[in-house]
Amino acid sequence: MDLSDPIWDIKLGENFRRKARLVAGGHTTKPPSSITYSSVVARDSVRIALTIAALNGLNILSCDIQNAYLTAVCREKIFTIAGPEFQSEAGKIMIIKMALYGLKSSGPAFRAKLAGVIWELGYRPSKADPDIWLRPAVKPDGTKYYEMILCYVDDIISISMKPLDAIYGIQRTFKLKNDRADVPKMYLGAGISKVKSVSGTECWTLSSEEYIKSTVRNVEEKLAKSNLRLPTKCLTPFSSGYHPAEDTSPELNTEGLNYYQELIGVLRWGVELGRVDILLEVSLLSCHLSLPRSGHLSQVYHIFGYLKYSPRRRLFFDPDPPCISRDRFHNFDWVDFYNGVKEDIPIDMQVTHLKDFKGDPRREY
Repeated sequence: MDLSDPIWDIKLGENFRRKARLVAGGHTTKPPSSITYSSVVARDSVRIALTIAALNGLNILSCDIQNAYLTAVCREKIFTIAGPEFQSEAGKIMIIKMALYGLKSSGPAFRAKLAGVIWELGYRPSKADPDIWLRPAVKPDGTKYYEMILCYVDDIISISMKPLDAIYGIQRTFKLKNDRADVPKMYLGAGISKVKSVSGTECWTLSSEEYIKSTVRNVEEKLAKSNLRLPTKCLTPFSSGYHPAEDTSPELNTEGLNYYQELIGVLRWGVELGRVDILLEVSLLSCHLSLPRSGHLSQVYHIFGYLKYSPRRRLFFDPDPPCISRDRFHNFDWVDFYNGVKEDIPIDMQVTHLKDFKGDPRREY
């Protein structure tokens, strides 16, 4: 495939900085789907891992692999014609050897190489999420546990009593940004910090405050161009008594429709980062993506007004046992329906050695 005409792409980097990047025109290639799929760690898995880290007293370090894709071999047959920047080589046909940014197969190519390195370190993918890697380990006091590596493309988190061991193992093959690993402050666009809960227990938290402030600012700048502003005194995500399905206001034009869909996408990511307090409202408005009305857009602005009013929300991954009274549960006899039923347990089920809320080892399902 000829890639003589590369394209410019804009990437939203850390701290919401936009990065200009010259990339290959992967949209012009047609590689098989078998070499273009690449998974990443699920956000729910990250939350569970942070809870496990607090529950078992494990340390966390994160690192970012520099120029990740360029470390892997290109899986497609790609060539380009050298431009004048190659001086004496200008005009020659050149074969693309490494996985360039922009190619559909570059992500899977890099993931395969990273997975091979992690495998050589003795880690194995968990059955629940292939991008959480586990390795049996023992604490200095003899307690058995699992070390973990979480991978979201080139963003790595190591969870262990000695998390640097895994980082050093990865660093033998890949160059890390700034050649260092730190306690994570940001991951997947959310702020991460270790705090003490009300009971005094140390736990990890997830905050979307920086993302929310940035998106609210962008919406306000857009509205200001039309001499408009966000509604004020938004104490709840929806206006009182509002129901999206009953909205009969005028339909939005094409420009309004596209902007409505864009804002819903922004809010959905906010929900993913922990703003579960707007989950219901965003879900209801998402039902009208194909035919939104002006009233729906007004409620989107109302949600942003609510987020501006209360930008600080934090998810606590508290390892303390939940205080739930057994008196709230009733015993029922289901023998007539489930007599002799046994749980079907996989023969290769892993024993995690991780503690449950009572401090006892529990098997992983």
